[in-house]
Order: sequence, then structure tokens, then C-alpha cells
Amino acid sequence: MKDIIKFEELYEAYILCLKNKKNKAGTYNFVNYDLCANLMNLLEELNNRTYNPKQSNCYVITDPALREIYAAQFSDRIVQHFYMKEIENILEDELIEGCCSCRKGKGTDYALNLLRNYLVQISENGKKDCYFLKIDLSGYFMSIDRKQISDKFFQLIENKYNGKHKETLLYLTPIIFENNPALNCKYKCNEKIRNKVPDRRKMDSKSDYGMAIGNLTAQAGSNLNLSNFDKFVINELRLEKYVRYVDDIVIVSSEKDKLTKSLPMIMRKLEETHQKVNVKKTKIDTAYHGVKFLGKVSYPYGYQKPSKQVIIRIYQKAKTIKYTSCESLLAKVNSQIGNLKNYNCRNLISQYADLLPKELEQTIKFDKDKNKFYLKNNERYS
Repeated sequence: MKDIIKFEELYEAYILCLKNKKNKAGTYNFVNYDLCANLMNLLEELNNRTYNPKQSNCYVITDPALREIYAAQFSDRIVQHFYMKEIENILEDELIEGCCSCRKGKGTDYALNLLRNYLVQISENGKKDCYFLKIDLSGYFMSIDRKQISDKFFQLIENKYNGKHKETLLYLTPIIFENNPALNCKYKCNEKIRNKVPDRRKMDSKSDYGMAIGNLTAQAGSNLNLSNFDKFVINELRLEKYVRYVDDIVIVSSEKDKLTKSLPMIMRKLEETHQKVNVKKTKIDTAYHGVKFLGKVSYPYGYQKPSKQVIIRIYQKAKTIKYTSCESLLAKVNSQIGNLKNYNCRNLISQYADLLPKELEQTIKFDKDKNKFYLKNNERYS
């Protein structure tokens, strides 16, 4: 019997895709120009095996570093959500606890808490020696072998998926993961700025390497790509205190020699997935100097503080904030305050109002008790 996707199943993926995307232009066009017809056309393409990803939009971001971002069309994001919804459980079973990026119940806060717990456990709350190995991978997303990661997902589905859409998922796997958006994309960025992006951070239309940062499936691919490496470090090298967030890796141990001897084996293992270690950002050191990871510096006695880079970035954003309306102003400044709360920046939060441009003083006011900005003379925002 042929594997057929039902309309209700695709609609469920559409609802997941719609979250936080309602105001995007691509979303508006898909939804308001006959949503039912658009979903039916997409459903027909999937069931008839004629689906192909549409042209992506290419952007360049500057924070925290210059890099290309590819945004898939809304219809393609629906397909990605459908695909991930079907394989989520079997993918979770393949990943270790220390792999923290883009997973339900995990994220940056989870990774930082895990690292803090490891430091406290190994050092017994700062009483014993504690060391760390921090590994940074150079151009991680752009060095992923698309065919290799496609084969990994294909084998995962072939061997472990027991749902009713196995045929469809196997059909979609190479289409999703082997697609190179740089072959057919629309640039939504300044050409001069794009030319400044280092080659290791942008996709090559002629290369078989590289995944589009921003795609839901690319995030899943970045996790599965190093799943064998994660297990190698924990099971074979016996370095259990291991945390990875995409390409940032920290290993904590009470034995510095063990970390030193393991590093060459780690580098050889990474070569299997074509990864290169950024030697300048890779180090072995005592944890008592602090471990920089995901914008925070963590210490063996459980304390965490924001890194200097985060503080500098916050200052720069505050001084150059732009807005088109009072609502957008409140959204931006309160969003930044929310980020500061995650970094335990009490002093910086109290100073934040002084960092903003002087012309904003007539528009907004900061409530120190609530740690929130609101519009002056407008009770709705108080």
C-alpha cells in the first residue's frame, strides 16, 4: 500500500511552522493567498513524489560574527517540520544527554547548568583540582558532508523508524539534506558586506559540503553529524563530563594528563566527519581561571558571569538601538533586558537605562522593581 500523507498531518506541521512566523512576508503570502489551495498543492507534490525545495533567501548576519544564513520558503519549512515531527523520537534516542542544541527540554541554559554541575562535582565545590578541554570547530556547518549526513538519516529511518510514513521519509531524506541552497537563492543582503564573509562561513554552490544555517533540519543534522564522536568521547575515552552545543565542546576532568593524551585521538576522530579543530580557540587549562562557554564564564564553585564579549555586545546594541514605533522600541529594549536576566547581569540591568540614546528618555521609563521598560503616560505598558 502506498504511503500517503493526510491533509490533517500536513496541517499539523503547518501549525508548528506558523509559530513565531506570522509576520513574515513569505508566511503572509502562503497563508493569505488561499491557504487551503497552497497546502493541497504541497500535499499533492509530496504524495506524488514531485516535491523539490524552492528558492531560498540568503542573508548575512554580523552578530556575533559575519556569516551567511539561508531562509527556506514557508512551504519548505512546513515539509521540514513534518519530517522532524516524524523522526524526533528516534533521533532523540541517538543523541547523548550532553548534546544540548536545538532539542526539546534543552538549550543554552541547560548546557550551562550541565557544565556548572560537572565543574562542581569534579572539584567538589572548588576543593579539588579541576581541568577542562575546550574544543572549537572551524566552520562547522560549512564543513558538513551533505551526502554523509543524508546517509546517516537514511540509515536511521531504515533501521529504527516504525511509523506509517517510512517510504515518504526515505524519499525526502536526500532531497532535504543533499540540497544546496546556494545553487538557487535570492540574496537579501548588501553585496559589499557579503563579500566580507569568510569562505568558511558561507556556502559554495559548487561544493558538496555545507548546510544552511537556519533550517530546522540543518540543526538536527548538526546534532546527528557528531553523535558517533560524542559516544566515542564518553564510552571509549571515558570522559563522561562532556557538553556540546553545536560546535562548541567542553570536557571536564580531574586529570589534566588524561585530557592532554586524549586530544590527538579526538582530532583524528573528528576527521571522520571532515571537521577541523580551531587550534587558536582550543585549550586545556585549570577551571579555576573560569571556563568560557556560550557567553558565560563558569567556575568550579558554581558561580557564572557574562563574558566580556557579551557585555560589549550589549553596550553596543543599547547605544545604537533603532525603532520605527513605540511598540517596536519596547519590544527591543525589553527583549535585551530579558537576555541580561539570563546572564545574571544585575548591575548592568540597573545601568541599562543610562546606556540608551538620550532622545529615548522622553519616550520610555525603566521600572527597577520589575526590571522592565514602559512607555511614559501609557498605563497599558506599565
